[in-house]
Amino acid sequence: MVMAKVHDHTVEDYLKTRYASDLDFCNDGKKVALIISGPYKNFKEEPISEVAVVSAKGGDLRTISRKGWNSYSPRFSPEGGKLAYLSKKEDDYRLLLHDFSDDSGQEVVIDGDAVELQWKDEESLVVLIKDTDRRKEDKKEGNDGYFFEEERRFDSLWEYNLRSGFRRITGGIQVWEFDVKGDVAAAVTSSLPFEWSWYESAISLVDLEECKVRKVYSKRDRQVAKPRISPDGKKVAFLESLWSDRGVNSGDIISMDVRSLKARNLTEGSNESYSEVRWKNETEFYSMSNKEGTFSIRLFGSDGGVLWSKYGSVYRQWSPSFSVSGKYAVLSFENSNQPDEVFLIDLSTGKERTITNINKELEGCRSYSSEKVVWKSKDGLEIWGIYRSAGKNAPLMVIVHGGPTGSSFDSFISSQTLFLSNGYSVFLPNYRGSVGKGRKYAESNLGDMGGMDLQDILTGIEYLVEKKGVNRNKVYITGGSYGGFMSAWAITQTDIFRGSISLFGISDWISFHGVSNLPTWDRIHYNQDPYKFDRFIKFSPLWHVDKVKTPVLLAHGIEDPYVPVGQYYQFYRALKDKGKDARLLLFPREGHGFRERKHIEQYYREIFDWLREHS
Repeated sequence: MVMAKVHDHTVEDYLKTRYASDLDFCNDGKKVALIISGPYKNFKEEPISEVAVVSAKGGDLRTISRKGWNSYSPRFSPEGGKLAYLSKKEDDYRLLLHDFSDDSGQEVVIDGDAVELQWKDEESLVVLIKDTDRRKEDKKEGNDGYFFEEERRFDSLWEYNLRSGFRRITGGIQVWEFDVKGDVAAAVTSSLPFEWSWYESAISLVDLEECKVRKVYSKRDRQVAKPRISPDGKKVAFLESLWSDRGVNSGDIISMDVRSLKARNLTEGSNESYSEVRWKNETEFYSMSNKEGTFSIRLFGSDGGVLWSKYGSVYRQWSPSFSVSGKYAVLSFENSNQPDEVFLIDLSTGKERTITNINKELEGCRSYSSEKVVWKSKDGLEIWGIYRSAGKNAPLMVIVHGGPTGSSFDSFISSQTLFLSNGYSVFLPNYRGSVGKGRKYAESNLGDMGGMDLQDILTGIEYLVEKKGVNRNKVYITGGSYGGFMSAWAITQTDIFRGSISLFGISDWISFHGVSNLPTWDRIHYNQDPYKFDRFIKFSPLWHVDKVKTPVLLAHGIEDPYVPVGQYYQFYRALKDKGKDARLLLFPREGHGFRERKHIEQYYREIFDWLREHS
């Protein structure tokens, strides 16, 4: 066998990366369904993802979905004979069913944007569908004026019976996600369908036969996610914490009795962040937790304890998950030594094995070393992060993750390793406000975004200077979203950085509150009425632009609804008016992050050219 020559990572290597997500382990324990996707889409095309099935014994993947469509939400029927999933191409949404007994298929056109599905029983499914736009045809003719936030299209639950078709269950209430057991669904709901409404969401129980919705749990300024109903329908377990982004869910596990509605925090005071629950039986469930980058599956309700544990990253990183069948679990995992693949884990022994080879094209890519570092912040709080060295006296790139309720993880190939391959050591601080050290730690920057979390980063740099020999005169900073805010904010507070590459971040919290589709988030996380202006001015880079001495490269997507591009128009204009060294790189058609292949290629080309100019 000829071994591939080991080489440093290139952007082309990164674009070859494949990710396995949304795993569903069939109840018969014989097969696993998954989504396979990549990091980019092509110009004027939608993201493409495939539904595939692989044997639990491993082997070749079998693609089930149609080529060229964005397919998602694969779910086996309770008896395992069928697989249902959703597909999208432009405005065309389909529900597809594959029958394994004869390899036949059924395809149903959905009137509305399909979000996700769950089986109710062997003959029916529950599908989450956005209400139809009643003015769609008028808008095609140019009659498209509208009143802001007055066109309310809810994501609603529908039942689809394989023989009789669709039946509406909910209406006039927003359903963000749900779980089904028998004739009951547990759902995360809100009274309005706007993105900011999610920050005020609740747990509701839905009677699928009588089509009634009952709100049963909510906490002011804390969010809930991933409701999971016990097999007997008597309990609901779900996650709760203060979160900055919908879908970024790691916190505490709450268990609620359905009859009494009494809720109990099962992980109160834990120094781990929990991101998933899977019921084993009526009294026990498996959970997934993250403790400073080490992921664990444990059993709650008995003396089972930790059943499997490994340092790295469970995909999707913002909401790590797994699926269970019998005594086995499957999850998507990577670390600095191996790219993302599906692991099969024997929960009775903790042993694991890889059952896919979706990233075989990355054979020959170098494995870069990675180590966890721990230091004390300015106030004595212990902070953790990841340090990856490119060698003695290499410049250091500080990469600040978004959120802030997110985390940086170990990875085989990512923006981290592209910096390493270009000669930059990498530091990924998981400052207070990050997940991975329990809910208290994740909520500890409430009212202080840009305060002590910045000090966590700066003290981490000093730790690396002292302990790892990092040259304090060769330190750069970058980050996107909240990391974009921090990489802009930091250079108004210190001149330690030689350059700042700031991506789609906030420059002015006051204008952000008025134009973002997330105006509830900043109010909650700053713990203040925005119109008091105090903290919103105090922590806005725009209001401190005179202090900037650092060269700045800004990059933004023009269609970003979360952090509108005006945030960087303002910051760039202020920097230029004050005679600062600044450039602004704009990408048409991009939202909160860059997805088009040509844009990703240009972005990395431009930043490394810029870094060479400012080295």
